[in-house]
Amino acid sequence: MTKTKMIYLALSLALSGCAYSIKDIDVSKADPICTRQCTTTYSQCVSGGPSVGFKTETLRACREAYAICISSCPIK
Repeated sequence: MTKTKMIYLALSLALSGCAYSIKDIDVSKADPICTRQCTTTYSQCVSGGPSVGFKTETLRACREAYAICISSCPIK
């Protein structure tokens, strides 16, 4: 692997790791069981991303779906 490819790969991993984080979505008022279900769905979404295209688009879509899921959870 060339040095340029390694730098590109490292940059891509760094950007995809922090882009569209779900850490800022407030789950404190949501039902814990529902929150776990949303988190499981989010994990499956992220791991089942496309083999073609940008990973950031998958992360964005999964984050939006997670936020919608959490907002539909009953309040504890």
